[in-house]
Amino acid sequence: MRMVGYLRVPPVRGVVIDGPQSQRLFEAGCDQLFHDRCYGLAVHKPGLDQALAAMKPGDVLVAINLHAFAAHLVDLLEVLARFEAAEVHLLTLVEGVDTREPGGFFKVGAQLALFHEQRRMVRTAEEKIVREGGRRPVLDGQEAEPVPDLDIEA
Repeated sequence: MRMVGYLRVPPVRGVVIDGPQSQRLFEAGCDQLFHDRCYGLAVHKPGLDQALAAMKPGDVLVAINLHAFAAHLVDLLEVLARFEAAEVHLLTLVEGVDTREPGGFFKVGAQLALFHEQRRMVRTAEEKIVREGGRRPVLDGQEAEPVPDLDIEA
């Protein structure tokens, strides 16, 4: 069983991959990471497609949270159906979803309602990052702007 990580990174020029998120995925046991840029409601996710193509039945796709996969509940259900069809398991670090456990994808259902409620908060944070262009450069004599924590802890 192989563990592959997937994350979304902000569409900020110069940001190639998110360090804290990728570190969490490596610490969870991932041996390879795939990512996509989070452009609004983008449905096409080439990084997710590449991750699924690199996986075999029984492998585990690890993500920080369910928000990495979709902007809306219906889109998330379609992504989960793709995982099930490919016989790939899902592990999310924030929600604690692990489809390797008995009950598999049915346990995801309880998290879907929470996902739906949290989506508005995440969307607002993403729009702010895009609008403000990420962190401002630090000039001599100024303090660094704090990094916003976008993880939604349940």
